Amino acid sequence: MNDKLRLVRNLILLGMPLLAMMIFIAVKPMDYFTSEYPMWAEERQFVRDDAARSYSTLIIGDSRAKSGVKPGELDAAGDTYNIAIGGATPIEMYYALSSYLKGHEAPKRAFIIFAPYHFCDIDNFDQTLYYNYLDLGEILRLEKESASLGTDEKVGYKGWITDVISYKLRFPSKYLAAVYDAYPKGNGEKNNEKLSDIKAAYGHTLFGTDESNNEGSYETHHETFDSSKLVLEYYERLFELLEAEGAEIIVEQAPLNPYSHEHLYAEFVRGFEEYMEAVRLRHPQAVVVSEIPMYDAKFFGDNNHLNERGAEKFTQELKEKYYHMYLQH
Repeated sequence: MNDKLRLVRNLILLGMPLLAMMIFIAVKPMDYFTSEYPMWAEERQFVRDDAARSYSTLIIGDSRAKSGVKPGELDAAGDTYNIAIGGATPIEMYYALSSYLKGHEAPKRAFIIFAPYHFCDIDNFDQTLYYNYLDLGEILRLEKESASLGTDEKVGYKGWITDVISYKLRFPSKYLAAVYDAYPKGNGEKNNEKLSDIKAAYGHTLFGTDESNNEGSYETHHETFDSSKLVLEYYERLFELLEAEGAEIIVEQAPLNPYSHEHLYAEFVRGFEEYMEAVRLRHPQAVVVSEIPMYDAKFFGDNNHLNERGAEKFTQELKEKYYHMYLQH
């Protein structure tokens, strides 16, 4: 065997384990990802599955919406689904809703619930890439828009092209640590169980499970409402997308615990409320609530999220407040 053929053979032999690992990473994510992944997998599958039934009411938002609103208790008719995602901003939710509308009837109404700080920080975009939530075309569009605005380094950051390629091709350099942490037993059994639980709960899942929590939320770290131009752009697109389909829009605010509520900076609250008022004026047909309610610490499972009884309380209040909407079923 000449040197060139030997080199080719050696490269193939060296590449086979790498290729095998990449294939495993691509086809077995439930086996090695942590317990947060089933939420992303279930939601992505749901909004992009044209065979899934359509729902009259959608819950749209981040982890506070995901954990705080129980569709089965909000709507006894079983016609409400929670497509919120923990860590999501209006960016992920815009693409989720766009995907849903391609294969489903438009909802009659949508509850939009985002933590105020998620208008300021794109703090989990690496997770969006890590879980391959967005298609390549969606990522490229987003990066182009981020560059045009000249902001949001966590989206249009230096080296993002290399990262996107690495995530899309499932390079071990991005995922091998998770595989090592999960094995030898693997996470498949508990992740698939959680996936089934989320489906059965119409998209709802808890985050914090403390009996009580009165520690500071993310908002307490923001002195001003230093909003992201890119996030605000996509928040507006959510409204436009829903309005184009004739859907009713209800913007609500998830509760904060007493410590967090009392330690919000006045300038942050003022900026947030002014922005919400501007949203209301641009969309007069929508219900836009800007006031952030306060619940006792016993209703919180961690510093940001409602526990089981907190979710029941918040959901019941929404049901009573908007009961007339559910008389239409």
